[in-house]
Amino acid sequence: MTDAVQDVYDKAEAFYQKHQDQELYDYLLTLSTQLEQYEMLRHHFGYFVMHAKAVCPYDARPRHFQEALERAEKFLKSGV
Repeated sequence: MTDAVQDVYDKAEAFYQKHQDQELYDYLLTLSTQLEQYEMLRHHFGYFVMHAKAVCPYDARPRHFQEALERAEKFLKSGV
């Protein structure tokens, strides 16, 4: 779990203790769960790109496939 997800969990707990707002607490927990799912998906996507590059040699890759791999790597490096 990254610091951002842990931070949302901590803030949700702090706000709930202070304001006893169950709706806000549930919303923040849902948000943190979605962040965790996004991180897991990004992690698996990175492995998919790595394996796609390893399975198909550079010389045998169609141009559109190579361009897609390059865009995917650029996306993963951007940290979005």
